Amino acid sequence: MNAILEISGLKKQFGGVTALSGVDLSIEEGEILGIVGPNGSGKTTLFNVITGVYRPTEGHVRWRGCDITSLAAHEVSGAGIGYTFQQAMAFPGLSVWENVQIACEHAHDTSRPYPWTTPASLLEFVGLTALANERAGVLPFGNLRLLGIALALATRPSLILLDEPAAGLNDKETATLVGLVKQFPAHGISVCVIDHDMKLMQMLCKRLVVLDFGSKIADGPTQDVLSNPKVLEVYLGGAL
Repeated sequence: MNAILEISGLKKQFGGVTALSGVDLSIEEGEILGIVGPNGSGKTTLFNVITGVYRPTEGHVRWRGCDITSLAAHEVSGAGIGYTFQQAMAFPGLSVWENVQIACEHAHDTSRPYPWTTPASLLEFVGLTALANERAGVLPFGNLRLLGIALALATRPSLILLDEPAAGLNDKETATLVGLVKQFPAHGISVCVIDHDMKLMQMLCKRLVVLDFGSKIADGPTQDVLSNPKVLEVYLGGAL
């Protein structure tokens, strides 16, 4: 596999607080990579730097060999990187269909083959067809999470970043999410996912990266990382 995203020496400071401290990381074509770590370890900050929400204090982000460190968030999205946030987000006063339609209008690279080119196809894929005319603001939390997936896919990304996509979901909803995400690489979409649910991460990810206090402390095959003494220590000495 080839690296499509490469991060080198990434540092982010907020005043006197160092949220990221010299992080090096790569994401491979067709990979589902997991990033784990305690609260406050820098995971979401890393995603926000990659997507242009924050500018790094030091370091570089390269997308398919091009430096995108200084790009604005909409430019990063236009380059082919999608993002779902910790807090499920949509236009609450608009219908599910209207939300997806707006996202489709901002699609990246419409020339390449893609399985979900219309709101109807996206809603069918995530299982929300029956709710197309419902206002997004009244959706149950699990369905709002699925809408977030549809919105990210609508832009036709080549890489999608999922920030705690299973937070607040029950077991059935989590299983549905896993089934959806596992299909992404077959359609040319690499994935990087943050979550605290280790069962979920083991189902999805062959490789894990662990952050602690803004530094990368482990990177490798999932089972090797989860048996790493340093990783176990970070998680308060308990079994993952």
